[in-house]
Amino acid sequence: MKSQDRTSQKNQMKGLHQFIVDLRNSKDQEEEYKKIRTEANSIQNKFQSTTLNNYQKKKYICKLIYIFISGYSDLVNYGLNESIELIKSNTFSEKKLGYLAVAILLNNESPNTKALFTSKEHLNHTLEVTHPYLVQDLRSTDEEVNCLAIQMIATCFTVSDTTIYDGDGNAMQWIELIDAIFASATSPLQKPVVKQKALITLKSLLQLYPEVIIKNNNWIPRLLKIMEESKDIGVVTSVVPLLDYILTIRPQIVRSVLPSVAQRLYSLIVLNECPPEYYYYDTPAPWLIVKLLQFVENNFLVSSDGIQFSVDKIDGATLNQLRQIVSKSIQNASHHIKGLPNRNSRSSILFQAVSLAVFLEASPEAIAGASNALLNLIMSHDTNTRYLALDALIKLTARSESPYLSSKDKFGEILPVFINLLKDKDISVRRKALDLLYTICNDDTYSVILNELLLYFPHADQQMKQELAIKIAVLAEQFATDSTWYVTTTLKLLSIGGGSNANGVGFISNEVWERIVQIVVNNDDLHKKTAKMIINLMKKPFGDSHSPVSEYLIKVAAFVLGEFGHEVDDANDSNIGVQFRLLYDAYFGVSISTRAMLLSTYLKFLVKFPEADFVPEIVDLFEVETQSLDLEIQGRAYEYLKLSTVHSDFRLAKTVIKPIPAFNQQESPLLKRLGVLANRPGVSRSKSRVLARNIKTKPANGFNNGITEGDVSAKKSSALTTNWYSGFHRLLHFDAGIFFENNLIKITYRLVKNGNEFVIQFTVVNNAHKTVGETITGFNILNLESMAKKEDPSYLLRILQVPESTIENQSQMDISIKVRGVVENHEDPIISITFMCGGSFNHLSLKFPVQLIKTLTSAPIRGADEFEKRWGQIGEHLGLERGESSVVVHLSHRHDAAQICRSLSRIGFTALTESNHGIDVIGAGIIHTQKSNYGVLVKLLGLDTEGKELKISVRCTGGGVAEIIASTMEEIFVGKYH
Repeated sequence: MKSQDRTSQKNQMKGLHQFIVDLRNSKDQEEEYKKIRTEANSIQNKFQSTTLNNYQKKKYICKLIYIFISGYSDLVNYGLNESIELIKSNTFSEKKLGYLAVAILLNNESPNTKALFTSKEHLNHTLEVTHPYLVQDLRSTDEEVNCLAIQMIATCFTVSDTTIYDGDGNAMQWIELIDAIFASATSPLQKPVVKQKALITLKSLLQLYPEVIIKNNNWIPRLLKIMEESKDIGVVTSVVPLLDYILTIRPQIVRSVLPSVAQRLYSLIVLNECPPEYYYYDTPAPWLIVKLLQFVENNFLVSSDGIQFSVDKIDGATLNQLRQIVSKSIQNASHHIKGLPNRNSRSSILFQAVSLAVFLEASPEAIAGASNALLNLIMSHDTNTRYLALDALIKLTARSESPYLSSKDKFGEILPVFINLLKDKDISVRRKALDLLYTICNDDTYSVILNELLLYFPHADQQMKQELAIKIAVLAEQFATDSTWYVTTTLKLLSIGGGSNANGVGFISNEVWERIVQIVVNNDDLHKKTAKMIINLMKKPFGDSHSPVSEYLIKVAAFVLGEFGHEVDDANDSNIGVQFRLLYDAYFGVSISTRAMLLSTYLKFLVKFPEADFVPEIVDLFEVETQSLDLEIQGRAYEYLKLSTVHSDFRLAKTVIKPIPAFNQQESPLLKRLGVLANRPGVSRSKSRVLARNIKTKPANGFNNGITEGDVSAKKSSALTTNWYSGFHRLLHFDAGIFFENNLIKITYRLVKNGNEFVIQFTVVNNAHKTVGETITGFNILNLESMAKKEDPSYLLRILQVPESTIENQSQMDISIKVRGVVENHEDPIISITFMCGGSFNHLSLKFPVQLIKTLTSAPIRGADEFEKRWGQIGEHLGLERGESSVVVHLSHRHDAAQICRSLSRIGFTALTESNHGIDVIGAGIIHTQKSNYGVLVKLLGLDTEGKELKISVRCTGGGVAEIIASTMEEIFVGKYH
């Protein structure tokens, strides 16, 4: 391609320019439509000609694109073939226009001439049309052509609600396309700009076809190497979203890159090392920093096989770097910063650093420093900054359960600020301020916060009142230590919570008044208090004495006075006559559902006080309501009228009206209405401490049927590296030696025992330095895969020391193993290692033994007689089936008794030989686990005169353990793959 063709067009397409001018000069839409239709017909006729040159094709296709984007897509049902012809061109400008036209015109074409089709059908149709040209251009050696194809894929193949499966007819075409994009993303020869585009596009394609990355596990280490090795900030920024996506699929593998991420963040934030072109004002690469901090946080949020990632799984050096990064980010944002763009970039880093801080188990001082930095931003004049600062402060307080904002001195300082934010001009800020007050509420602050929220309620925005009412009710129940205070607070809320929004939905949900009824019914000491308070509030509502009584208060009054009104009948200002008059006066001003409740209350009054003066009024009301237009009211009134009149002493009515039993719901249903906030780590609002104490609970008979996020693929053993077994067998037998070696690398080991725990100290030696003078770079423990079962695992693994990323001579890595119970011989873990050397990518998967025999320590033997005594005791106690196991092994070389004794001693036994002729060796030891220790006795008896056939007999005090030890000893002497 000619370079001049890429930068400027020789021809200015005067016809296109004149066409656009003519359209803009149209007097009205009708004239414009006629011009466009005439031009569209003309273009269609031109395309039928065989003499069109490429310039004319470009001009007409540009006109079609303009017609399409002007809103006349119905006139553009051709031109796709001509656009594809341009894609085939070797001229850059023509190819570029061809891709643009195809991307646009394909949206106006449906497969199989259907008017309506699914997004997946459209995707497959797009792939069918463009696949051969995309693959060809992706394989081109011209990076600008590569970019055109990648951009076309990124534009047309990004659909969130569609998934491609292996069984789809065109799955192979999709795989070929993804393979080509992956090659562009990982090729060491590609320019950074191509890699950036390819990485972003690869994420879209893998989201579309996730089975590709699930099946190609070997792709993940190569993508991780981009994070570890790339020196281009743009490439690293592009790979982070891709790794975030893969993290949800294979979290255990992706987490291996955390040390490299921490090192890169440390260089940017603490050391301030960044190429000058990636500075944004005074901040080095803020977009990359935020993405990397989010990536680290996502590692804690994504579970692996249902197990949440925790800070104790990060090596000490990486954890120390991450804490320094968070501390420096907070420190940077706390300084006075000139210029709004610079402040915004520093603030964005602060928000993400604070969000991460809690997962790193930050100190109280660090939490306080982060809180103060965020409080400064809350005073910002910028609405977005205030909102984000509040959101970060909520996360920090909730996740860390920090009492800093609730402390006496600090709370008094910040409360006026938060209350003022409830009046902010932006409702999103007001909502966040409310969430923050809810979050910082504790035993010391609840009274003040609830009083402020009650005062704020009448003035709150209608869109917030329902959420505000729920929060007030939950906090009142959660922190109530005095029953009178609880009832007073909740009834005040009901008293001021009348009214509804424009849709007729009440500001207070039914759960609020239903919950107070539950608690009052279940607590005898609240019956009388609540009845008196309700009567007083109905006489004089809280807040505005001239406002009508809230219907929510009337509902509670109908229930409580009907059940417990007789308990306050002894006072003149609250006798049953006063109660009836208050409820009767409210009857015709409430909704149908509340009237139905009041009718039931009147019947209870009639039954409990048959001689009262108001009884005739009740009967008359029942009779009137039998003519109600509402069927519920009509039916209820008719039934109550019959109960009231069938017997003069109301015998039948008394059999129907019974005291309400205690409720059995202990957890507040209001919590379900709080949404995300209630589920935040550290925020617990599940039960009232005193008010729900008498609520009866049913025995739990449920089961956990939850599905945890983690690896979506079934757990498979990694493909092991060739010649892995020689190191495995050596480590099984000896406590020091060579674990693995090739021409690039040598790994030696030393095993240190301590009861049921042992540490394998690996030393990584750079063999390539000696032979070809190369340095190993990007050395990384990709995965440490335990094969123990997830529930109650038999052993636990932990990396104590991570090796250096760059190895010139040698480096150290330590792995700690804690044996908790009986380990089966098939549960050995696998360590996966990746590194670069001489430009080549290398991946090792090596299995190493974690078996019971590695915790063996010697036990004293005073002689053969004592040994036989113990041998017999185990047999008597466990029997031969559970306590003994024997194997016959055939050795490749001759052995004598002295050699066998030395082997047993290396394993950990105390060994004795009983005969000077042939092999007759005994040994004793103790197996250590966290749950129990087991005594082990062994006999090794030669079966031939040459010393090549050996019978190994094992007895153990743990049932079934002897078989495991015997199998391990057989493997030690003859190997599994001999």
